Amino acid sequence: MKKRDTDLLFWVGIELVSLLSITFILIMFLALANAAASVVPVSSLGQIGISLPSAVTTIPATEESKGLLVTVNSSDEIYVGTTQVKISNIPSLLTSYISQYGTPTSVKIAADKSVSYGTIVQIMDLLRQNGISTIDLIVGQAR
Repeated sequence: MKKRDTDLLFWVGIELVSLLSITFILIMFLALANAAASVVPVSSLGQIGISLPSAVTTIPATEESKGLLVTVNSSDEIYVGTTQVKISNIPSLLTSYISQYGTPTSVKIAADKSVSYGTIVQIMDLLRQNGISTIDLIVGQAR
C-alpha cells in the first residue's frame, strides 16, 4: 500500500512561546545578578580607611554605588555614605533618607576588624527599629 505524500510531510516549526519564556528568564537572571553584585562603593571604603575582616566565602564588592552603606572605622567613627554621623543621629538621618528615597531594601555595614561587637549591634538595632529588615556585613576577600 502506497503512503500518501501528505502523510510523509509533517509540520516543522519553532515554538515562539517557549523561546520568549527562556529569553525572559535569562534577562531576569542577568538583571538580578547585576543588581546583587553592584551595591557597595569600594572607593568610599578606601577614603574612610578601614581594614575589613576577611573571609573565604565572600562575594567581592564592586565599584558601583547602590543602596545605603554604613561604615565604622577603627576609631569608632560612623559614616553613612561618606558623611560622618554620631550614633545618636542615625535614627533622624534614616527618617530623612526614607522620606526622600523610600525604605532601602537592604543596608550594608562595613566595619573595621577592630570595632567592638557592641557598636555593630547598636547600629543594626537602630536600622531594624527604622524598618530595615535586611542588613549585610561587608568583609574582605581572603587570599
